[in-house]
Amino acid sequence: MKRPNGYGTVTKLSGARRRPYAVRIPAHDSKGRVHQKYLSYHATSAEAWQALETYIQRRGIGAAPAPEDLSVTLQQVYDLWSARKFERAGKSVIATCKASWKRVSRLASMPIRNIGLDHWQSIIDDDERAGLSKSSIDKDAILINALSRFALERDWIMKDYAQFIKLPSLEAKHEKGAFTRIEVEKLSRMAADGVPGADAALVLCYTGFRINEFLSLTRFSYNEKEKTLTGGSKTAAGKNRVVPIHPHIQPYINRWLSEGGERLYSQSGKPITYRQYQHFFQVLMKALDKPQATPHWCRHTFASLLHAGGAAELDVKHLMGHSSKDVTEHYTHLTLEQLRKAILCIA
Repeated sequence: MKRPNGYGTVTKLSGARRRPYAVRIPAHDSKGRVHQKYLSYHATSAEAWQALETYIQRRGIGAAPAPEDLSVTLQQVYDLWSARKFERAGKSVIATCKASWKRVSRLASMPIRNIGLDHWQSIIDDDERAGLSKSSIDKDAILINALSRFALERDWIMKDYAQFIKLPSLEAKHEKGAFTRIEVEKLSRMAADGVPGADAALVLCYTGFRINEFLSLTRFSYNEKEKTLTGGSKTAAGKNRVVPIHPHIQPYINRWLSEGGERLYSQSGKPITYRQYQHFFQVLMKALDKPQATPHWCRHTFASLLHAGGAAELDVKHLMGHSSKDVTEHYTHLTLEQLRKAILCIA
């Protein structure tokens, strides 16, 4: 049967491919010129023609994206959605959306129609593994759902996969814990021997930063004169908190800075992603016989070391970024020297 002009076609691509039959449909560029846009790829010619016919039928009833909309990326969706959302939103809502977008934006360059449930779920799963609070994870899910609905309403996608995301329960999936002094000493020896990731784990144990906070630190987070790091997130007390550097980890800070990267923690000047560090950490934990441990254990270890060294409770709360009325009042006139003394409680 002869198909009408502008219907679309199926082409067999060259080379050894699992799905060599490509469906192509006519589309207009920004100047109105017609060009062929690839719709999908299939193992057989029959499957490809069936996919084209299904698309034409769905397009006819408004249930499939127009050819010009097939390449709309998640970045474009976010830009259009946020332009409308931020017009009437308050500063706190805007800040929350932007914070979540930093984590969701790793999919920014993907066409929205190519983003499936597994892509969305991987963001939530990585949030949980990074030790983010349930509140932060929920906010990421809210943004994902909003972007997906926005795209669905404009026929840029045919199915809202975001609605099937599984959120973590209130109960933590991973065992909470902290490293013993002996295990911290083992980390110290591995760091000295250059075992990948051991230096970062040790710094986490001596600063109390969450893994996502730590990986976000830049070279400008370090104050050379005062020998401090400034960073943090989540609460007002946790944001931009100042943590003095313990002498034991100073050499690692110096080495990272000497590599010239924009981020504090880097390799040859290149930033380390969460996925990269997760691999390093799993190898470290296997060596420590702690396969159940997560990077968040380092934060609990920091608190344990401070308490064991006799640091004042309010000092610990401040260094951890815990919010309370007592902390705010007590540290109105707090000196950096007081914080440094608390850090030095760690032997």
